[in-house]
Amino acid sequence: MQDHRHRLNRDERGIMSLPIKLMITMVIIALSIPMLTDALDHNQEDVAAAEMTQEADKIKNAACLAHFSGTGCSRTVEISLPAGCEMCVGGEGSNAYSIRMVYNGNLVSTEYFESPVLKINQEITLTGHMTLKLTSNGGD
Repeated sequence: MQDHRHRLNRDERGIMSLPIKLMITMVIIALSIPMLTDALDHNQEDVAAAEMTQEADKIKNAACLAHFSGTGCSRTVEISLPAGCEMCVGGEGSNAYSIRMVYNGNLVSTEYFESPVLKINQEITLTGHMTLKLTSNGGD
């Protein structure tokens, strides 16, 4: 059996390369962190946009049901938007036919009342959890 103690005492290559390996590892981690945080932020925005689209579909379906039921008919719908999300319904010009979805101040998506084409003249901003009552005015 060979005695390696003498060789280990004089071999400094492993000790010298350890700081270099640690430095390279730290550089790789430092370069990866911004990409990972950006990916997570994008993922949160995509999840919020999907949730807002579901809530916008609820509003559009309730508005269509109220419209097709005739003048004076109402439908209620409960919506719940995640933190940082808001929906702007109606408004002036082409906005009167849309639901705009905003996440942390940035417009992420727009849905339109297409079939039937419904117009909401006054802009309403929705946030959090709320119950809406939509009443048909007969297309006026």
